[in-house]
Amino acid sequence: MALVTLTERTPAHRVYKYGGWILAAAALIYVPYFASKPARIDQFTQVVCYAVAILALNLIIGYSGQISLGHSAFVGIGAYTTIILVADHDWGYFATIPVAFALAFVVGVVVGLPALRIRGLYLAVVTLAVATVFPTLVIKYESFTGGPNGKQARDRLVPPDWTPFEARSRFGPVAYRYFVILILAAICFLLVRNFLKSRVGRAVIAQRDNQTSAATSGVNLPIYKTVTFGFSAAIAGVAGSLLMIETPQATDTKFGVELAIFLVVALVLGGVATIGGAIPGALAFVFIPYYTRQWADDISWLEGRPGAGAISGVFYGALLLVFVFILPGGVMDGIRRLKARLVKVIPNPSWLPRDHAEVVIPDVPVSAFPELVHEAAAEDLTSTTTRGSNE
Repeated sequence: MALVTLTERTPAHRVYKYGGWILAAAALIYVPYFASKPARIDQFTQVVCYAVAILALNLIIGYSGQISLGHSAFVGIGAYTTIILVADHDWGYFATIPVAFALAFVVGVVVGLPALRIRGLYLAVVTLAVATVFPTLVIKYESFTGGPNGKQARDRLVPPDWTPFEARSRFGPVAYRYFVILILAAICFLLVRNFLKSRVGRAVIAQRDNQTSAATSGVNLPIYKTVTFGFSAAIAGVAGSLLMIETPQATDTKFGVELAIFLVVALVLGGVATIGGAIPGALAFVFIPYYTRQWADDISWLEGRPGAGAISGVFYGALLLVFVFILPGGVMDGIRRLKARLVKVIPNPSWLPRDHAEVVIPDVPVSAFPELVHEAAAEDLTSTTTRGSNE
């Protein structure tokens, strides 16, 4: 039994519908004031960056119905585009983001072309090959990418003179980078949300649910699959640029197969086919390994020994298993089920008047409509006769 009952399209229902996003935005804005040191703000900045990458992966796996294990390569393309333009050509960080978006989109379209012919595990193998090849290409073209030593920009993004962060916050530059990345990430979330609400997004979801029905309804499957893959890669490229704004250093080990696998794990933890699931997934991606490592280091009999890393991996795997058993649909599915237990929403479609819930049907006796009584009695007699003849 629900504790609260709301009618759809009422002011109370709108507050209930958007209240979660408002609370999440307030919490994200409060992070620099909550954190006790700059390193903690850097961790939350990484959460925002990886949330964009998980959101990009969700476009393919959650909404398009395809399997991709190569989004780490698209994140790496965006990261190396930004760091090369900044370090070697003296570009501004913000000016590199459109270039990273466009370049990752083109590469995503090229990689997405096999999705027109193959699907399922075969597509997963192709995208996994992309994630495997990308670090090799980084090492091969050492003069361009820095090779195994990586490439690093000389200066990090700092606030301009007119910003109030230096005067009002003891973590001025760190907080400035956090808010800049938060605003850019919010734009990415808004773009993805509008994409999914558009005609193209509805067609993408339709082909995920049933390709045959979507094709007979006029959906051009090759075009929509390719465009979705390219758009997802472009958002992942922006995530790579945001990571370089946070820490301007790119190496081949940062964007390998391990990142690709962990992005999929974070997506499952947060919730597949949910826009908001990228945020709890990114929190788990950043903080669960950090705290499991701390727990392993705190074990007295492992202190100072090389086995602490292996134990932290065991803790991490155990936590993931427990989490999947408790919330098989991810964090957002658990929140949805909890809200369904607490709040009951009465449907109120837009084609009905807003005050339809207040319409009262008068209590008219049945005898006032004798013709309806005779019709109902005739139907009952017919159904009884039919059942008797069948038996």
